[in-house]
Amino acid sequence: MSRATFIRQFQSRLGRTSADLLTDIRMTLAANQLGSSSASTLAVAESAGYQSEAAFQRAFKARMGVSPAAFRREAASRRARDEQSATA
Repeated sequence: MSRATFIRQFQSRLGRTSADLLTDIRMTLAANQLGSSSASTLAVAESAGYQSEAAFQRAFKARMGVSPAAFRREAASRRARDEQSATA
């Protein structure tokens, strides 16, 4: 199968491009890491397949609507609220 045929078939069956799906997978993995670890943004970027922290930050903000740092702060705040309500 040619590359062009694969791309058309992929998009017609999944309703999105393979690049779009890959970005979603990378951002989901990165969001999970940001929310559950103290790994640096660079380490998270590299584990998500980005060679540049700046490129990762731009892609993350574009896809998730907030910067990686803001996402991490919000996740920590949610965890703290959840822990408080679990002990109450």
